[in-house]
Amino acid sequence: MDALWLDFCRVRSDFFLYGVVPSITVTLAYLSGSLLCYVLDRLPRLRKHKIQSKVHDGRAWRECLRYVFFHKLTSEIPLTFAGFPIFVAIGVSKDLPLPSLGAVLLTLGAAFVIEDAWHYFAHRALHHKWAYAKIHHIHHKYTTPFGVAANYAHPAETIFTGFGTLLAVIVLRPHLATVLVWIVVRQWQAISVHVGYDFPWRPARWLPILGGARFHDRHHQRFTCNYAPTFVWFDRLLGTADEEGLGERARAET
Repeated sequence: MDALWLDFCRVRSDFFLYGVVPSITVTLAYLSGSLLCYVLDRLPRLRKHKIQSKVHDGRAWRECLRYVFFHKLTSEIPLTFAGFPIFVAIGVSKDLPLPSLGAVLLTLGAAFVIEDAWHYFAHRALHHKWAYAKIHHIHHKYTTPFGVAANYAHPAETIFTGFGTLLAVIVLRPHLATVLVWIVVRQWQAISVHVGYDFPWRPARWLPILGGARFHDRHHQRFTCNYAPTFVWFDRLLGTADEEGLGERARAET
């Protein structure tokens, strides 16, 4: 693995490694996660696990993809390209040795805690009357979440809430390889809480500190609760958790 990484990095510029590669990585993570969600929606035998009964049609999927990729090309990717010196300046290493599996897992755990804290307060701020009307209402177009809509948001929201992902890197300063893993896992996690299914093998079933799809689905139905993307502790501590009846599947048709 070390030799492959060395060969990959040796002939490539910092701009490519810290700007282009993260952009490609998060885009592929979004596409792969969305594709899996599309397959789930086309399997009738899984409908018993749907949190809400509505299944979005191809038109909604196409609308989301067009919107997301337009803003990726016009704002998200250019900003990633422009911001690559941050990774270099804070000391994100591309050199050998690669981090151990244990180090990667510990870093991911810490990164989720940092990102969740930022995201809770940023998301709650976006529900202020002005911010909701001007920015956040776009993400709430669909009250029945589905995977591809995880990134369906105003570009200002993407930058504001997405800063939490970068903040974890700034605080922890992990190896570039760990940064790429973090980008993938965080994108898949965002899709997973929008998936619209409550599977019996969900991690939140065994780790009660996790919110999961049911927890976030409630936010899309009622808007003023369950702001955190990963954990439940901020919502519980600050009185914004709404978990009543989450053991039963909702049947909203919106």
